[in-house]
Formats: sequence, structure tokens, C-alpha cells
Amino acid sequence: MILHLGPPDPYNAAPQIAPGTLAEALRIVPEPVNLIATGGFDELATLLDTDHALIRTKIARLFLVGGCAEGFLPIDPRLKERYPERFGGDPDPALGRLLTSGEGVIWLPGDVSLWRHWDEEKQEATLLSTLPAFCLARHPEPMPWLRLFRTVPARVTVDERGNVTELTSNAPSPNLYVVVAVDGAALSRFLVAQLVSDSSA
Repeated sequence: MILHLGPPDPYNAAPQIAPGTLAEALRIVPEPVNLIATGGFDELATLLDTDHALIRTKIARLFLVGGCAEGFLPIDPRLKERYPERFGGDPDPALGRLLTSGEGVIWLPGDVSLWRHWDEEKQEATLLSTLPAFCLARHPEPMPWLRLFRTVPARVTVDERGNVTELTSNAPSPNLYVVVAVDGAALSRFLVAQLVSDSSA
């Protein structure tokens, strides 16, 4: 089962958790879930501090979408030109706390996990950041996604303000997995093929 914590996203099919109800939602699920967090980091970090056992027993994998990896991972400079709002900005201490929690975290940095899909109806490219997380949450084993995502074990450290101060890929003692690249064109082809297959079934 997958749950989504954060702003509503019409392209994310996971059930949405309303603000302030995370603990309740986790208590009623019958088995551990994959949680995609695109926001609500304060609520999640508070729950980590106040009811660690609930996090440990009810969240199988925690997909964190947000934060910046610029300066630590190679970033396509064209992305910064097209989407400057995804770069810089204020650090988030709650997100930093979650990144270093060691609780089955798979991090999709906001400035790396930029995936655009052409919307025929709107005739424009739609920027989607939760969909890569949703794909990984459905099939978290790496083999089906090796051509679409490059995910590596890493060790991340943050300062008290939530700034990432160090990111070491393939670290001997990792505290999370980080998505270091998304092949947007391949992901689009895969999803279109799936839609065609589903509609003809």
C-alpha cells in the first residue's frame, strides 16, 4: 500500500493524507506502507520524535521528495534555467532530520527528480515530481527501474538548519538511498506503453 503526504497532486494515485492525520492514518493501516512525502515534513519529523515505534512498524519505505542536491550531484544546468524555483530556497530542518533518520529513506532531491511529460490536452509540458516516487513506491526493488532511475546508497549529513553539508555516494555506511538521475524520456515511453497496454486489455 502507498500513502501520500503533502500537497495534492492529480498525477499521484496514492491515497492522500490530510494534514494533522498522519499518526491516525498509520495506526489504522493493516500492514507497513510505502509513504511518499512531498510536504508535511514537520508533522512527519515530529512523529518520528514522539512515536518512533509507529514510524518503525508502519512505514516500510519513506520516499522524500524535496530539498536540493546541487553542489553534491551533477545537475543539468538547463534545469536550473527552466525551473529556478527548484534551486536554492530556504533549508528545511524537518526534511534534514528525516534524511538522516535511517528509517528506510529513499530521497528524490527536488532539483534532480524533475520529470516533464507532454500534456496533449493542455499542449504543454507538465512538471511532475511525485510520479517518479510513485513508480518507485509501487516497485521498490531496483531491477525493473534500472533504465529509468539511477539510485545509489549514500551517506548524507545536514546542519542544524537543514542544509545538506555532505553527500557521499556508495558510502560504506549509508543512511539512505538517493535518486541521482531520472531518464525522463525513457520514463515517458514506459508509461505511455503501459497506458496503451492497459487500454487494450
